Amino acid sequence: MDKDEILNQMAAVVEQNGPWTAHDILLAEGISTMGKGLHQQWRVDWLRNFIEENSAISIKLLRILDLACLEGLFAIEFARLGAETVGIEIRDLHLAKAEFARRVLGFENCQFHRGDVRNIPDHVGEFDVIICAGILYHLDFPDCVRFLKEMAARSRDLVIIDSHFAYDHIRESVLPLSDMRTYEYEGQQYRGRQIIEHAEHVTPEQKAKVHVWASIDNNVSVWLDERDVVRIMDESGFRLVANKLPSGSSTQDRPTLVFKRVPQTQA
Repeated sequence: MDKDEILNQMAAVVEQNGPWTAHDILLAEGISTMGKGLHQQWRVDWLRNFIEENSAISIKLLRILDLACLEGLFAIEFARLGAETVGIEIRDLHLAKAEFARRVLGFENCQFHRGDVRNIPDHVGEFDVIICAGILYHLDFPDCVRFLKEMAARSRDLVIIDSHFAYDHIRESVLPLSDMRTYEYEGQQYRGRQIIEHAEHVTPEQKAKVHVWASIDNNVSVWLDERDVVRIMDESGFRLVANKLPSGSSTQDRPTLVFKRVPQTQA
């Protein structure tokens, strides 16, 4: 596909689905989805470093799942590095953009599926690495707890969570502790903070096509206490191996937690 054809097809995607809002993906020399080049490469490098530091397997041999993949950045960029990748996204307009970029680049080792992360499709199987970037804090309770357990069940090695939390135990609270509430699910108690996702009057169509960086249907979400996230993953057979903030970015209140499966002989 030559540059003119890429630009013409990209214009058609934008006309139908709106412009790219988050992921600037390089499609060809001088052409990227947001026209800003590689300004988001740091996000890929950030996750790549965690994977290379904690996986004994080369990225080229990994199977990686990108949950709520939005416009496909991580699935596409790790496919560019040689991994087999799958992106799951519930909004059709995001999915159309991700699939367009994949098709232009001709990545047969990358697939996108429409799906709800609260019910990961069985057919996608298991993965060496699961990336959960910017979705955990959009889920209501107890969906957030079930989601963490499902990720643990699907990962053979690493789960990487980039999220806001109600309480950050490394850097102390980033939200007032007085706003914390106690929730219960299956006999266990969890701490969290309720966050408004949508006003009551927002329609399902607006949630799907206008408020595209918020939850798909729940009007409120629950940000879990980071310590409960660590506990859930620990109970699921994973240990916390990294808890870091990205440097030089705008996400200074959003750490990345990396969990590694504990071999059964050590569990």
